[in-house]
Amino acid sequence: MTTGAAKYSQIQMELTIAADAATVWQALVDDIGQWWPADFYAGGEHGKRTFKFEAEPGGRMVELWDDGGGLLWGTVITVEPHKRLQALGTLFPNWGGPALNYATWELEQKGSQTILRFSESTMGRMSDDGMEEKDKGWRFLMETMKAHIEGSDAPTW
Repeated sequence: MTTGAAKYSQIQMELTIAADAATVWQALVDDIGQWWPADFYAGGEHGKRTFKFEAEPGGRMVELWDDGGGLLWGTVITVEPHKRLQALGTLFPNWGGPALNYATWELEQKGSQTILRFSESTMGRMSDDGMEEKDKGWRFLMETMKAHIEGSDAPTW
């Protein structure tokens, strides 16, 4: 049996997006399947899967595959439309865990722009490389969403 101490990691980032909070919210919860990169799905066949973010308490952040399979990324805990969304996720051992993660997206309207503050805290079994990759991944995802909203080229992974 392999044992190790649990670790804690936290990601915090802030983006300024050239759109109002309602537009950013729509991109995050309603249009997530339009900008979520194909390489970030955990399974399913390209073109035969969708990504959804159900913005209601108990809703799912989930990828669904046309063959009936899928993967639950997290469960929605808090919803304040156009302001804040929080989700609780799990990381199973086959993905580097076991660990729990708590993600928060906060939107603040500033004139014609929106400040998006994203944070994620993870507690449990994680490698240092895994923590760095997760940080890089979330930053890439939020930049990809920003590019989608602003109509600019998406970053490359």
